[in-house]
Amino acid sequence: MTITIAPMNAGMNNAWEPEIGERTQQFIASKSSGRGAIDMSTVLTEAKSILGHCIPPTAPAGSSVVLVVGYVQSGKTLSFTTLSSLAADNGFGVVILLAGTTTNLKGQSEARLRKDFGLDELQRSWKLFDNPEVNGPSFPAIQSALKSWKRHRDGAALQEKPALVLTVLKHAGRVENAAAALKRLDLSGVPVLIIDDESDQATPNTRARRNRLSGASDESPTYSAVASLRAALPHHSFVQYTATPQANLLLATADRLDPHYAKVLSSGPDYTGGRAFFQDRVKELVVVVPDAETYDPRNPLTEPPQGLQDALRVFLLGIADASRKGIEENRSMMVQAHQNTAPHRQYRSWIRHLLEDWQKGIEAGGEYRDEVLVGFQAAYEELAKTVEELGTFEDLISRIPELTEELRVVEVNSTQQAEKDIDWTSDFYWLLIGGMKLDRGFTVEGLTVTYMPRPIAGNADVLQQRARFFGYRAAYIDYCRVYLRSDARDAFVDYVDNEEFLRAGLKRHEGKPLSVWKRDFVLHGQFASPTRTAVIGRRVARRRASRQWAWPKWMHLGEDIRLANEELFAAVLARTRNEAVDGTLFPDAVDRRSGKRNLAVTGIELEEALEFLLQIRAGHAEDSMLLQAIAMQLARVIREPRNDDPKSAALVFMSELDVPAGPGRQLSVVQENLLVGMNPSGARGAAVNYSGDRTFRSPDEVTIQLRTLALTDSPPPGETYDRVPWFAVSFPDGLSNDWFIET
Repeated sequence: MTITIAPMNAGMNNAWEPEIGERTQQFIASKSSGRGAIDMSTVLTEAKSILGHCIPPTAPAGSSVVLVVGYVQSGKTLSFTTLSSLAADNGFGVVILLAGTTTNLKGQSEARLRKDFGLDELQRSWKLFDNPEVNGPSFPAIQSALKSWKRHRDGAALQEKPALVLTVLKHAGRVENAAAALKRLDLSGVPVLIIDDESDQATPNTRARRNRLSGASDESPTYSAVASLRAALPHHSFVQYTATPQANLLLATADRLDPHYAKVLSSGPDYTGGRAFFQDRVKELVVVVPDAETYDPRNPLTEPPQGLQDALRVFLLGIADASRKGIEENRSMMVQAHQNTAPHRQYRSWIRHLLEDWQKGIEAGGEYRDEVLVGFQAAYEELAKTVEELGTFEDLISRIPELTEELRVVEVNSTQQAEKDIDWTSDFYWLLIGGMKLDRGFTVEGLTVTYMPRPIAGNADVLQQRARFFGYRAAYIDYCRVYLRSDARDAFVDYVDNEEFLRAGLKRHEGKPLSVWKRDFVLHGQFASPTRTAVIGRRVARRRASRQWAWPKWMHLGEDIRLANEELFAAVLARTRNEAVDGTLFPDAVDRRSGKRNLAVTGIELEEALEFLLQIRAGHAEDSMLLQAIAMQLARVIREPRNDDPKSAALVFMSELDVPAGPGRQLSVVQENLLVGMNPSGARGAAVNYSGDRTFRSPDEVTIQLRTLALTDSPPPGETYDRVPWFAVSFPDGLSNDWFIET
């Protein structure tokens, strides 16, 4: 077959150029044909870029750390199985997969490896070993397989010898056992690829922040075990895969897992992630449930919540329509109501009783049937909003009694009654109930309906990892619904922008060392942190782009920037002067001074305000972050307005953009407080000459103040600080975007 390689991005600067060999050819061929065929050209191109930034197999020794960032449920496993095939073709003898922190996640990854590498059939490409130990039954076989691989590498074998794949549970004890086993092997000259799946979980040092503050060098158990594993490998590359890289990017620069290079993965055309669910189709696909449906163990619910019943009905009608259309694929529903396992049993009981009750009612006829159908009628109308050629109501209802018998309702948790290993081929229809085990990494096949009335997580990466409903669902996206609390819905809406900002920053930096990239994250104000603070090894500061007023700190930098902003501000004033009124129209504003007035223009379209802000130039990273945070929040308000969001903006031209009389201001004072206070200070009533810059603010609009300052600081040679344009922004209460920036 012919394998097409997509053009490499300019500036990729691979350390070396991997070649495509027989293993990769066979792997690509298996994925590119038959049912569910995938266009592998982009996947292969990206795998080549990742491997090309690993230690070259020809190097005598060394190590590197590469970060790979995908979307949630977007095909990261396919990327690292492609990467593994490519590595084996290019002389890597061992691939080690740190495959999740739970046995079900590890089993899921192993099953995928077996399928992708054809390990359930006789073949000469791979040998798979699970949780290696020095005294384990597989250790002699590992020794023999490594010896055979070396023989083939050295040209002394008559036939090809397989590369080794070692899967290890990401648990300190298991990883230490694997490290001890590898130390017993002669791995000199053997290139090893380590793949850390869900690398932001468990692997980072959870004592990093404490170390930074105290000067200590303590290590958490799993982090220490991974260090031992790497120490046993003279020649290795450590590749971190994750959809939420905040923890990886905030490791200390001296941290052994601090990535040297980052690659952002593309998603395929059929991928439906945050943009699909929370931007393009949020009003169609996301249903808000009352906060009262949140399960509180201290005051538990006594009956199945209405949102759960609605979600279950929509799911049943959806699988009934799939059955009617002859679609023989998995269809699933997920219920994530609480992290504790005790409520899971309650939800399972409720769901089983609902299914039994509805089945009896539909089959019984009469008033009982009519009563049951009332709820289903509303669910049918909900599904009909998005599904074309939906079967008739009576047709779908007639199928539900049979389908309720085929539906597997299981718990996915650590309890005795839970399903430990879901075999998706054993049944078409599943309903999964769980908590933490459904939070991260777990793939739910054919997921259409999610009921998750949980409050938002404190950290952004935790919330995003709950989005199991993302995935390659374009073929049946019209059947999908997500039932969330309003705060969770809003958090997901905002996080989409936050995620895209981070990915865009990483993409712009591709091909360059991560050591020179200043970390910055835009984050909605309701999140406590980008990630858990315990693993943050860098000094980062939180900034806020609202709460009354925010302003940049470095608008004086660069003569070209000052001139461009001065022209921009003057052009806006000239264009709007005929609409401008005295700034004392604002309810708290008082100005009895002589001279140039503060002029205000209200009722400006938010789109126009956003366009203006995007034209302001900044000469410092922190000012750029402020502009980005403001712009992203405005874009969200424009795209998905909420009841209390501003509907327009106001522009205020302080002193008509003239430089205020007087000697000027010190830069340090401007940075600390740009806004001039009341004059005289503390005055009341008629004694107030000027109420202060802060009062020139619209209470229900986004307010943008524009001014021109004279700085008393000495400028660099050839520049002048006589006229420095500056701006400040005020959002109405409750609307904010924060950002974290490395200091």
